[in-house]
Amino acid sequence: MTSKPRMRCYLLIIRCIRTKCCLVVFVLGVILLLGKIYQQRKSLLNANRQGDEYDSLQSEEKKHFVPGTFMEKYQPQNISYCQFGFGLPEVLELEDADIKYTPEFGADSNYRIIYNVLEPTYNGSVREVTDTVTYCTHATPEFIYYLTEVLIRWEGPVSVATFVPGSDASLMVCLLERLCSCLPSMNRVSLHFIYPVNYPPQLSACPAALVVPKDCTIPPIILSKKLHTFRSRMALTYPVNVARNAARFASQTSFTLVSDVELLPSRNLVTNFIKMIHAMEKKSGMTFQHFGDKLVYVIPVFEVVVSEVIPDVKSKLLEMYSQNQAFYFHRWVCSHCQRFPGLQRWLLRKSSTLDNAIQPFFVVRREFPFHRWEPVFIGTNTEPFYSEILTWEGQQDKMTQMHEMCLLKYNFVILDGAFLVHAPGVKRKSDVLRESWRNSLQRENSLRYDLIIKSISDRYKYNSRCKIH
Repeated sequence: MTSKPRMRCYLLIIRCIRTKCCLVVFVLGVILLLGKIYQQRKSLLNANRQGDEYDSLQSEEKKHFVPGTFMEKYQPQNISYCQFGFGLPEVLELEDADIKYTPEFGADSNYRIIYNVLEPTYNGSVREVTDTVTYCTHATPEFIYYLTEVLIRWEGPVSVATFVPGSDASLMVCLLERLCSCLPSMNRVSLHFIYPVNYPPQLSACPAALVVPKDCTIPPIILSKKLHTFRSRMALTYPVNVARNAARFASQTSFTLVSDVELLPSRNLVTNFIKMIHAMEKKSGMTFQHFGDKLVYVIPVFEVVVSEVIPDVKSKLLEMYSQNQAFYFHRWVCSHCQRFPGLQRWLLRKSSTLDNAIQPFFVVRREFPFHRWEPVFIGTNTEPFYSEILTWEGQQDKMTQMHEMCLLKYNFVILDGAFLVHAPGVKRKSDVLRESWRNSLQRENSLRYDLIIKSISDRYKYNSRCKIH
């Protein structure tokens, strides 16, 4: 009984195969099947390649970069390399005139600033002091030790705005005392306090965890991320743009670089940049103030896997890039943020000259299709301020300044031979997925962003190439 139905099926199949229509359908089916198998194999191969890259990054991520490790060989001195102000480090003696408003919002801001809690000490002529670049940055107590990594690489002055609500001011002073007895280059630092109006700085005795061991290394409590701050207890947002503006506003030099404290500069960046400016002045017959109107100088930013080696010259950076040990910054989490125009050409320019000099590479405007680019640049104190109502937690904190500079028709000169490297450790999308706590703050920043963009757009002539994302 069962053999007859089978025979009928076989006969029907044979008859079908003999017809052209059925043959075409059969061939198409085979092609589709083979195509599906090919796509599956291709996807698996790509997944394996990406997996290999990410596995290497994950194995690296198990390690941690420790700022200030080089100071293990240092010993605390009985002198301080810092010049404290306002009675510090023992007390904080303030008059009303010492408490300043923020650069953008002034008296309407919810924050206040105390400038020059640490004052730099300089030797040299006025030109030697001003004809340079100030590294303008910001920090909280947990991140202040990254300043040591900046100082051993940066030749010029450094201006640091620190967020110190309530008792965090005491933590900061304790850490500064420790640093100021160990690192001579702290004499190049001007440091400022930022705090909410409702939570002015308070001083108390240093906790034992910040005093011992009595050496120059980073305190273990910071390394283990167990330092309990007033900011975290009160769940205060970080006013990153108030800090950026304050650090820049306090600078006394011709040029400023507003940067995050974890971005480490390439070798001799200041010296080589000033040489480039002088050469441009000589060639043009004008001072930089004349040829430099609405002109800023972009420093490409990269990130590297956790390693003992942080590249300080372009040849080393390119070597690491070719070995998948270095990437342009935020490649895996925000590909448009730091992918600068001409990146591939920049990577192909290989010359030993660029290890010891800085050259203009490419001049662009921050217009479509680069309207989401967030360049880090050397400029002056005349550029638009960062929007102070945007928080670090909500992100998009540089975009409004960038949009305003687009409408003002700024030219961005991308530099070759100069770069910044983020403290080792590559951030990936899996890290971003763990930051769901940001969601409500991102929505809040987004609403503020829209209001700021409207205000900026109302002040300037419309430019269709200055896209709003």
